Amino acid sequence: SFASVSVLLPVGGGGGGPGGAEGRAVVAALLIVLNPGLLLLDHVHFQYNGMLLGLLLLSIGCIARGSRGDPDPMRHVSWDVCGAVLYALLLTMKHLYLILAPLYFVYLLRRQCFGNFATGKAKFDPGKFAVLAVATGSMLLLPFVPFLLQPPGAGEQLAQIFRRLFPFQRGLVHDYWAANVWALYLFADKCLRFVLRRLGSVLPPTVRSLVPEGLPDVPPSVAALCLLAGLLPACFRVWSAASSYYSANKTAVKAGGGGELFVHAVVFCSFSGFMLAYHVHEKAIMTATIPLTLLATSSRDHARLYLRTFALGHFGLLPLLFRPEELLLKVMSYILFMAFAVFALEGVTGNCVSGQASTGIVTRVDKIWLVILGSVLIFMEVVHPLYLKPRDRLEFLPLMTTSVVCAVGLVWGWVQSGRMMFGCEWHKSFSTGDASRKNI
Repeated sequence: SFASVSVLLPVGGGGGGPGGAEGRAVVAALLIVLNPGLLLLDHVHFQYNGMLLGLLLLSIGCIARGSRGDPDPMRHVSWDVCGAVLYALLLTMKHLYLILAPLYFVYLLRRQCFGNFATGKAKFDPGKFAVLAVATGSMLLLPFVPFLLQPPGAGEQLAQIFRRLFPFQRGLVHDYWAANVWALYLFADKCLRFVLRRLGSVLPPTVRSLVPEGLPDVPPSVAALCLLAGLLPACFRVWSAASSYYSANKTAVKAGGGGELFVHAVVFCSFSGFMLAYHVHEKAIMTATIPLTLLATSSRDHARLYLRTFALGHFGLLPLLFRPEELLLKVMSYILFMAFAVFALEGVTGNCVSGQASTGIVTRVDKIWLVILGSVLIFMEVVHPLYLKPRDRLEFLPLMTTSVVCAVGLVWGWVQSGRMMFGCEWHKSFSTGDASRKNI
C-alpha cells in the first residue's frame, strides 16, 4: 500500500475510464504492488527494497506535484523542497541512490534557483538555494551526528563507514555478474582468452571471474568516469529543456512543467548506474524498473519499454533463488505477472490512432526475446543440473549465459530510455500524452 499511495501522487485529472488518468494510475499502482521482484527480494531473498523504492516514488511524486503550473509560487517550492528532503532521507538509508544526486541537483537548481517564472530569464536566487541546501544538508548530516559527537575517534569511525559503503576492493563485478556493460566486457574477455588459446598462446589458468584477465582491468576511477558520462545526458536534457521552455513562454509560465521529463531522467540515470557503476548487484535493476512503471501507462512505446525491461531485468533475478523448492514460485510469479502486465497495459494504452486499431504491445522482437529467455531457463534449470553439473563441468556457464543475454537486451533498453528522455518536452505532465504512439 505504501508504493500504491506514492504512485498516485503525480497523476493529474482526467477521465476515470480504463484509458483515463485514473485508470492509468490504478494500473501503475497494481504493477508496482504486484511486482514479483519485490516479493522475491524482500520476502524470499535477504534484502529489503520495498520501503526504499517507496521513498523514491514519494520523492518523485512530490517533485511532479511541484511541476504543475500554480499561481502561488510558494506552493510549488514547498513540493520541490519536500521531494528533495525525501530523497536525502532515502540517501541516508541506502547509498545506492547516490547515482540520482546529480540529476536532483541540476533539476532543482535550474527549476528553483534559476527559474524566474515572471520573465522567463535565468537569474540565480540565493534564498531558494539556501532553503534547499539547509533542508537537504541537515537531513544528510543527521545520521552522522552520533559519530561526530564522540571525539577523538570520530574521524576514524567516519572513515570506516565510508570504506564499508564503497568497498572498491571487492572488484568490478559481483560473483554473479549483473546484466550490464561490465558483464559484456568480461564476456568479451573470456572470448578473447578462448581465441588466444586456440591460436596456441600460453595463458595462465583462470582463477577468478570477477576481473578481466585478457583485456585491461577497469579500476574504480575509470568506472566512475564512465558513470559520470552516463549521467550527464540526463542533466543536460533537464537543464536545456527548462531553458528553452522558459525562454519561449516568458509571460505564460507559472512555475509549471518538468514532471514527466524528470521521471524519464530518473529512469535513464538509474539505467546508467546499473550499467556503468562499480560492483553493481543484479538487484539494482529495480531502481530503474519501478520508476519506469510510472511511465508505462502513458503510451504504447513506454509500455513496450517497461515490459522488455521487466522481462530481461527480472529474469536476471531468478538465479538468486537457487533451491529446487523455489523453482515453481519464481517461475510462476514471473510468468503470471508478465501476462497481467501485458493485459493491463494493452487495456489502458489500446486507444486508436486516426480511426485505425493500434498494433499489439508484444511485437515480433519481443516474442523472439521470450523464446530466448525460455531456452536459457530450460538450460539453467534442466539441462545443466542433469548433464553438466554431475560431471563438475562449466559450473559458471548458466549464470554467465543469463547475465550476457539479459545484458544485451537491457543495453538496448537503456538506449531507448535515453531516446525517450530526449523526446520528452518540459511542459508534459502525467495526465496528457497519446496512448498509441508508433512501435519502437
